[in-house]
Amino acid sequence: MRIAVLGGGTAGYIAAAHVSHTLPDAQLLHVFDSSIPTIGVGEGTTPRFPMWLKEIAGLDFVDLAQRCNATLKTGVLFEGWGRAGKPFFNRFQPSTLIGYHIDASEIVQIIAEHVKACQIDGFVEAIEHAEDEVTLRLAGGSCMACDFVFDARGFPREEINTAQKAGDIVSLNWIPVNRARLRWLAPSPECTESRAIARAHGWIFQLPLRDRINCGYVFNSTISSEESVEQDFAAFLGDEGVTDWQERGALDFPNFMRRTLCDGRVFRIGNTASFIEPLEATAIGTAIVQVRAAMELIGHCPPATAIERVLVDDYNASMCAYTARNSLFVGWHYSCGSQWQSPFWDHAVEGLQRAAGNPLVASDLQLMCDYIDSARCLPVDRLTACHDQAQWNRDVFPLMSRYLPFGNFSELNFAQVGHGLGYYPSSPVTHSAYSN
Repeated sequence: MRIAVLGGGTAGYIAAAHVSHTLPDAQLLHVFDSSIPTIGVGEGTTPRFPMWLKEIAGLDFVDLAQRCNATLKTGVLFEGWGRAGKPFFNRFQPSTLIGYHIDASEIVQIIAEHVKACQIDGFVEAIEHAEDEVTLRLAGGSCMACDFVFDARGFPREEINTAQKAGDIVSLNWIPVNRARLRWLAPSPECTESRAIARAHGWIFQLPLRDRINCGYVFNSTISSEESVEQDFAAFLGDEGVTDWQERGALDFPNFMRRTLCDGRVFRIGNTASFIEPLEATAIGTAIVQVRAAMELIGHCPPATAIERVLVDDYNASMCAYTARNSLFVGWHYSCGSQWQSPFWDHAVEGLQRAAGNPLVASDLQLMCDYIDSARCLPVDRLTACHDQAQWNRDVFPLMSRYLPFGNFSELNFAQVGHGLGYYPSSPVTHSAYSN
């Protein structure tokens, strides 16, 4: 079996390492254009990544601490979000689950050490589909025939408008941000939480690495000017006592998902398939889910045959549902507003109303309402105070009523976020998730 992975970013290397580990006898080609820069800005993960890295490469936090300037991540501290604007902590549940803050460029180099492939530095001009194989055409005229391809070449910027008109790309316009200004700050005493601070034009993230704090202001460029964001960014850092930083430029991004992630031989993964702000953590976790599901399909496919159409359709449907649900959970944060009264937050709180008008996510939105309501009575103080796994199994786990996650998120996440944002009223009445 001949498999090609396209793309030299995090998702591409995750796919290449996963194929190397899962199908060691396959002939693997890793094709990427070294002249194309990768994003590498978020530098945070969910617990899904440490578990994957341990499984595929046998590496844990000790292995990454020095090489990736890694710190542990136990959750996200929200500041200024919600009706009351009070800080709250959305902690990974149970507390034995951890994520990492990592150097994005260094982690790719570490993953690369566990890829067994023929590497080809080149630009893929076309992917040509046939019933029994797929052909890659590279700049310069060379061609390669493969059984399966993982396409992880990043945002499909040139085709996104065309595909949107055709209905294959769905804009996740309930996520109200599309640009980030990026900076590196001096390191501070080590902590184990990401910060998400609501501001007038959006929100600021801070991810603590050992040698720096990765910081960015996420906003909507159609609502706020670059100058106003820069002024507020500087004001925030000044209030925090930060007077020196290193500019890291800016990044534009679409919030979107494809409806067709697989055609039977080509799997679109990572930012080629979908993207949801916040940046790295959600994207890395989604890429791992996509690759695992794709490898399961390939594992059931006899050599030199295509995957059955019904399995392809199921794969596309399940991956779309996973992405849509993650996007709605993120959109819920914005729909509850913040301590700021501003044009950005006026637009943000209407996000789930925009989602309600999209028939493609109507059933997912209703399901999220059910998760929100079921999480209403979960005691957040017991969730955040419980650090012992045995105690968690005894006192927290039995309180759950839904044991299947909504995308990547359990009802425990809904409880922490719902109470933290001040979404739940004092009276136990059922509310629609988009009634704010």
